[in-house]
Amino acid sequence: MRKSIQFLFFLLITLQLTLHARDININAIVSDAKKTDKHVLVFLHKTDCGYCDSMIIFTLDDDAVKEMIEKYFVFVDINISDTDRVTYQSFKGSGRDFAKYVGYDFYPSSLFIDESNEIVLGVPGRQDENDFYIILNYVNSRSYKTMDLQSFENTKDFEKEF
Repeated sequence: MRKSIQFLFFLLITLQLTLHARDININAIVSDAKKTDKHVLVFLHKTDCGYCDSMIIFTLDDDAVKEMIEKYFVFVDINISDTDRVTYQSFKGSGRDFAKYVGYDFYPSSLFIDESNEIVLGVPGRQDENDFYIILNYVNSRSYKTMDLQSFENTKDFEKEF
């Protein structure tokens, strides 16, 4: 009887984890984003990470940042603590393994992917809303094709944007 209860318990836990797991197919998301001329913004974070929570609460919830993301990006949220399955190029695996695969296993990290399904910019660490707004402008304007982020910041006056 005890083994039956343990088996049932294990089965229920497995079923619950499976039901909550998402399939995040970045290849398909990029393909859809291409139709609307948008970049894909992948936000990598983990549970119980103060810097991640801070970026979610203050940066991503900032009105100007939120408007910019909604208008010009397709946002993909990947919590590496979850059991989601991620597909990107030839990679298939967990969110944690995806972060390692792309070389951004520092949290939080923001990855910007273009219409060719290539990461054009990866930004590790918590960004404040002003810096992130500049980064969003840099990627959206496709300035990464002609200059680095520092040069972009030096050529623009973003003070009046906030």
